[in-house]
Amino acid sequence: GALDAYQHFLKVAHAHDVDPMLYAEVHANMGAIYAMQGKEDRNSHNLELRLRARSKAKEAFMEAVKYRPSLGNAWVNLALLVLAEGKELGESSEQSKVKESLQDARRYCIRALGMDNDDERSRALATQLILDIDKMLKQML
Repeated sequence: GALDAYQHFLKVAHAHDVDPMLYAEVHANMGAIYAMQGKEDRNSHNLELRLRARSKAKEAFMEAVKYRPSLGNAWVNLALLVLAEGKELGESSEQSKVKESLQDARRYCIRALGMDNDDERSRALATQLILDIDKMLKQML
């Protein structure tokens, strides 16, 4: 499917020394696919598959922002993944890790707002997430 095509594209791009900044969105798209797989696996209650998909998603989004730090949607998606992890940790009442997840997600949202991110949708979502995260952090005090 799409992941195979993206992986093939990455191999060809590496083989021809294409500047990774030019295809950072490929990594972000792969991250989005892995993130969706993680959500699907949540419904099947297979924790191992969900964690593996989430790990691959985070890895792909981190690659995207490494090569193009202004890629706001990748920062927002990283924040959403970290928030999902924090939610699961909250269910097992590990408050210090939940707080750490919230702080990490907030930092990712700030990065989405910084630099020259001109994607209004990711900017709006990052702004709303920061407001929500701040409320959650205040509740934890």
